[in-house]
Amino acid sequence: AVVGGQPQVSESPTLWMWVLTFVSGISGLLFGYDTGVISGALVVIAGDLGPAELSSQQKEFITAATSLGALIFSAFSGALADRIGRKWVIAIADVVFITGAVIQAVSKSVWVMVAGRFIIGWGVGLASLIVPLYLAELSPAHYRGRTILVNVLFITFGQVIAYGIGAGLTRVDAGWR
Repeated sequence: AVVGGQPQVSESPTLWMWVLTFVSGISGLLFGYDTGVISGALVVIAGDLGPAELSSQQKEFITAATSLGALIFSAFSGALADRIGRKWVIAIADVVFITGAVIQAVSKSVWVMVAGRFIIGWGVGLASLIVPLYLAELSPAHYRGRTILVNVLFITFGQVIAYGIGAGLTRVDAGWR
């Protein structure tokens, strides 16, 4: 509704707001999945990324690449959202998640895997700032905590899914992919 030329925010959440909350929560799900999946994958990668078992240093690079990518891209996500809009940044983050996952799935070397994890970090960095911001701006004041909670639940649910899939594919040849 528009009163006095100003759009008025509903005092209660609309169905469309909840749909947008759950759709944007997909970024949280991917965030959680991509941060949780590596713990199971590193156990079973074995020699799939080279001629020998992964060294501790290689495992550290693979794991830390996501955090480094997230650190760098989270710094730019606010400015990017101001420039092109929150919904577009969420969409870009989801595409980045998919791109990084494909790179990891086809990787044949440690450094390609590190690159894929680094790109996944870009998505994590974008989503970690923009999704809660978008949900806070979308929600009526009395419901902001609840809508942001949905994002947090999606993150932890993504981690649980990652652990479950990792456990289920432990004995499958190249199941980490």
